[in-house]
Amino acid sequence: MKFLLIITSMLFFLGNTISQDSKPEKSKAIERIEAHKIAFITKALNLTPEESQKFWPLYNEYSDKERMLRKGFETNKPKRGMSEDEANKVIDYYFDNEQRKLTLRKNYYDKFKMILPATKVVRLHFAENKFKRKLLKKLKKNRRKKGKRKR
Repeated sequence: MKFLLIITSMLFFLGNTISQDSKPEKSKAIERIEAHKIAFITKALNLTPEESQKFWPLYNEYSDKERMLRKGFETNKPKRGMSEDEANKVIDYYFDNEQRKLTLRKNYYDKFKMILPATKVVRLHFAENKFKRKLLKKLKKNRRKKGKRKR
């Protein structure tokens, strides 16, 4: 299992290094979180080395596109004092963006099913959500610890 995690991490970082030529360098904390996410999802899906080799580049591509959609919405956030027309445009953009995210997810899940059994693809969404919950819980715990130290 350690061997599988090492290979998966190496593939991820190799893919990330190649794709980061046009991206600003990520912070060490984000890199650590992504490494933990890879290990967590690899274990949750019980990916073989062969599956990992095909899955992670595709998943990274999917994550990048999903992140771009999220950033697009952030630039169209509601503002104080906006007019009714502006508010309606934000609402329309929100639902259009949600539809784009759903379409993206469906398209990539179809691609994932070409390289993974459907049983593993089904577990992907749940593994992602479980990882996010664990990460948030840990961040909250760390904030509480830092808050107690400052007192």
